[in-house]
Amino acid sequence: MTGCYAPARNRTARWIAGPRGGDPLKPPVRHALVRGAIAVTLASSAVAFTPWTAAAAENRPPSQPASADLTTGSAACASGADPTYVRRQPTLSAVLSDPDGNRVSAQFEVSWTDEAGDPQVRTVETTAKSSGSSFSWTVPSEVPAFTDVSWRVRANDGTVWGPWSSDGEGRSCAFVYDDVAPAEPSVSSPEYPEYSEDDEWHDGVGTYGTFTVDSTSDDTVSYLYSFQDGGSGTVRPAEPGGPVVLTYLPQSSGIPRLTVKAIDRAGNASAPSEYLFRVREGRTPVAAWKLADAAGAGEAAAGAGGRPATAGDGVEFGAEGPARTAVTGAAGFDGTDGAYLTSGAPAADPAGAFTVSAWVRPDSLAEDLAAVSQDGGADVAAFGLGTDDGAWSFTVGDSVVRGGVPESGEWAQLTGVHDPVAGTARLYVNGRPVGTAENVTPPSTSGALQIGRSQGAASRNWHGALADVRVWDRVVVAPEAATHAKRGTASKGYWALDEATGGSSPERDGGLPLTLGGDARIYRADDSCDPGSDPDCGSAPYPIVGDGHLVLDGDGDFAAADGPVVDTGDSFSLSAHVRIDSAAQDRPMTVLSLPGEDGSVAVVRYSGASQQWQVTLTDSDGERTTLTADDSWASPDYDHHLSLVYDDAADEILLYADGTVSARASYRPGWTARTGIEVGRSRVDGGWGEYLQGVVDELHVHAGVLSPHQVTSLQLGMTDV
Repeated sequence: MTGCYAPARNRTARWIAGPRGGDPLKPPVRHALVRGAIAVTLASSAVAFTPWTAAAAENRPPSQPASADLTTGSAACASGADPTYVRRQPTLSAVLSDPDGNRVSAQFEVSWTDEAGDPQVRTVETTAKSSGSSFSWTVPSEVPAFTDVSWRVRANDGTVWGPWSSDGEGRSCAFVYDDVAPAEPSVSSPEYPEYSEDDEWHDGVGTYGTFTVDSTSDDTVSYLYSFQDGGSGTVRPAEPGGPVVLTYLPQSSGIPRLTVKAIDRAGNASAPSEYLFRVREGRTPVAAWKLADAAGAGEAAAGAGGRPATAGDGVEFGAEGPARTAVTGAAGFDGTDGAYLTSGAPAADPAGAFTVSAWVRPDSLAEDLAAVSQDGGADVAAFGLGTDDGAWSFTVGDSVVRGGVPESGEWAQLTGVHDPVAGTARLYVNGRPVGTAENVTPPSTSGALQIGRSQGAASRNWHGALADVRVWDRVVVAPEAATHAKRGTASKGYWALDEATGGSSPERDGGLPLTLGGDARIYRADDSCDPGSDPDCGSAPYPIVGDGHLVLDGDGDFAAADGPVVDTGDSFSLSAHVRIDSAAQDRPMTVLSLPGEDGSVAVVRYSGASQQWQVTLTDSDGERTTLTADDSWASPDYDHHLSLVYDDAADEILLYADGTVSARASYRPGWTARTGIEVGRSRVDGGWGEYLQGVVDELHVHAGVLSPHQVTSLQLGMTDV
């Protein structure tokens, strides 16, 4: 033998069983030591001063694995006093390194005491990797459940073993394998009893309920819950196996379902516990004043609560309420000190849950205004609804929520909600949430409700109109707030475009007809010509909807209603079917436009460059905004349906293409016009242009915002939406 013996660096992985306390690798180690002794003896007598001897003397053992680099499954190394619980045999991992940068292999060891009290040890060796690599081993299936198991690891550099991770100040890691799920949890509620045990309907939407969840398994550490109509999460009991209390605010009436699972320390989930309960409609207002009293009245009749509101001398009844709502009238307020009404009593407890709402129309925004308030202590209102610092506002005590922009002469619906359980104050404007204040502390004192003014040195008397004031002693939830603010739609024009008389096509309800210009004509299907039986008949085009449609040749053809059809100062919607002629598919063409003094206020058009639908808006300063339906292809020779919707309350423009919102943008136009409507052309460079080559059918004009369902109905050819 002329050299020395060195252990193989690339061992195959193997695990060896042995009694705890002994060396699980004793036979192989013994043989290695014998061979090593021979090698050392030979080296001493033959090559005592070779470079190899110096290198061997300098070789340092691998580093001790750090506890921070050890994981049991996805969990950090845990001690035996607080072991990691796992629901399947875990994969043990460790990062091992060598100070000399040598490749290293790992040896994992797991140990436990079996049911007979005998110690059990299992080990495994891995193949070698670069220093600093991560090594892992999945514990064998013979490791029993519900048994404390410890494990440790060490590294070998091919020459010498490093220390165990448990040596010295290190420690062994511990885990318990638990494959049994906890028991199904129980649920109970004093406010909302279980459906099968109680056939009464319980209060209700906007009224909190509490649900106690408990478990008979003492290792339950959390509960996973989900309410059917919203609200889900995970909660932890104070002690394993203990109860938790869930707080829930019903969003709708019916029979919702609460589903709960118990989760144990190992992550095992119980079978789901399902709890059904009955929720009725939310309680009606505790106080209300429609303010639709007859002109000359001295007080507002109570719609709820039984207390009329006495009017000051700055209030005049008989004004019009907001259009397209169920609110039939309003009261006008002149902004003087006498512009108020008062009930003389509180309407809500500001320390509890309450909601206040009103339809409001400011006619002056020169200063902050109070629509509804309730007196508090120390010359400060307990709560208030109105305007503040140029925005709509809702105050509860010292907390203020602001959002949305008031516009002079325009109606808005305001709803302020105080939720003492969540500690919030929330403001809705026209049914949309615009802001929330957190950590709200309500006042402890309260006085009379005021309409049109607020308590304090500056009473902020309302200047404008107010209607439909309501107060609830509960939380009004978001769907309810949206419903209270809903404004309907009203047809302002419908042209079926199935016929023409004297150069115009009539409006269904006797309104302004569409005058045909250029060579524009109404095509009607002729059933007397059947291409199937008469080869000389030819192939005739078909109407998009009904018996006919408007045909435009792109060379000066159009149709127009010159008188006022659309009021752009309020929400409006335009809809029509259109088919673009493929012979003109490369040029821009207008489908619908609203003419202004110097140009078109709004244009629904076809872009020949991109073959997409667009809306172009021009504000009062001449600035243009273009929306493009990026996700909708304007295919020539195909039938399409387009709707332009302007939502004045939300300051938003939407473009529907074939029943889908394809483009939308926030937009405050800055213009107010009562205008006619143009079909097939728009203003271009001071004249008319972008003439349409194609056909148009079923033109609708609506006051108000069409809903997605209404747009779909029009797309399907329905006329009454």
